[in-house]
Amino acid sequence: MASPEPYHVAIIGGGLCGLSLAIALRKRSVPFKIYETRGSFTELGAGINIGPNTLKAFQLIDPSLSEALEKLWCRNPPGKENVWMQIRLGAPTDKHEDGALITEIMSPPTGNVTVGRNELLQALAERAGFQHAVFNKKLVGYSQNENNVKLEFADGTEATASAVIACDGIHSAVRRAMLGPDNPAVRPLYSGAGVYRGILPTEDLEPVLGPEGARTSQIHLGPGGYVIMYPIEGGKKVNVGLWPWRKEPWTNQDVWVLPAQRKEMETQFANWGPRVHQIMALIGDPPFFATHYHAAQPDSHYQGRVCLIGDAAHSMPPHQGAGAGQAMEDAYVMAEVLSHIDKQAPTKKQVEAAFMGYEAVRKPRSQRILETSHEAFTFWTDLYDKSLTDERMERFIGESNERVQWIWSGDIEGQGERAVEAMKEALSQ
Repeated sequence: MASPEPYHVAIIGGGLCGLSLAIALRKRSVPFKIYETRGSFTELGAGINIGPNTLKAFQLIDPSLSEALEKLWCRNPPGKENVWMQIRLGAPTDKHEDGALITEIMSPPTGNVTVGRNELLQALAERAGFQHAVFNKKLVGYSQNENNVKLEFADGTEATASAVIACDGIHSAVRRAMLGPDNPAVRPLYSGAGVYRGILPTEDLEPVLGPEGARTSQIHLGPGGYVIMYPIEGGKKVNVGLWPWRKEPWTNQDVWVLPAQRKEMETQFANWGPRVHQIMALIGDPPFFATHYHAAQPDSHYQGRVCLIGDAAHSMPPHQGAGAGQAMEDAYVMAEVLSHIDKQAPTKKQVEAAFMGYEAVRKPRSQRILETSHEAFTFWTDLYDKSLTDERMERFIGESNERVQWIWSGDIEGQGERAVEAMKEALSQ
């Protein structure tokens, strides 16, 4: 039998998850190569939210990352730095005026830090090292044996690796190749909701929300939906998302974005208060983004020397702002177990033990966050009622804090330690 090849990790996908894993592996002196479908590192979307657990994961991946983040991130204004979200009413009730503040959910030390996706991606790419990347590599399949994994790309080329980590997102080609194209767990499911999204100059929102309000992260809860706003680009602009239920079946899985949806937005938010209507007037004719997620999951996220992480493993709706954080936690824990594989003789048993330890720690947590993130849309949209009582509001305040605090307070470093322990225990058997 041939000896295993020298240790080498293939990262499929050069998005935020893949590059974070690359930085973690580079920090731990684990050889790797990134295979990216596009011709460069690019990210879609305005920004991501960084909570306390995400910041901790970045620090554990590489301590220098927190310094880089501080140069890029945008925070709430002075006095509101530790606020994750202000929760307000999106329409008047019998006892409360339109825009009334229900509560402020606190998440020290970050509050609701936001970072531009592409800006963050470029900072991560510099630290990962462009010399470790190969572009225009669309994976079409793989095969594996006792010694390595052979990757097959659409351009007819091949590559081998000791271990393959899929960081290629919700449309993961690795997930499809692993489970088979007809497996229900391959197809992302429409969540029954989506968002009308716009980016507005902060100065345009000041007459509606006030100077501080225009720069403070907040959620408005109203009839059958919620509206979220948070500052981006150093506070110069505000990302605005109007989230309604849109429960009709989503039949076209090739198109998830519908352009020019102003009429539909006005119809769905017709019963909201004047505050939200003034905001809608500023947005213009926004697109509608349908949200999908991995509702069905395989028994395991790894198969032999191949493992799914990030959105390739557990894409989730954004209603708890937790998706990016879970990808960063994945990257840290995965790097920890991969760093304990013998670099000279990376046997299949070692790789599988690493993945077993990783999954034992990560899958229960990420699956629970996926499920609660899906449930959170109903949670946010069920509060509003014209006859909203003080008792119902107090119960909601307690439940809203419970819903997110456990996510932020997770022991990220402990996850890495437990995964390594589980790996070593598997190898000892």
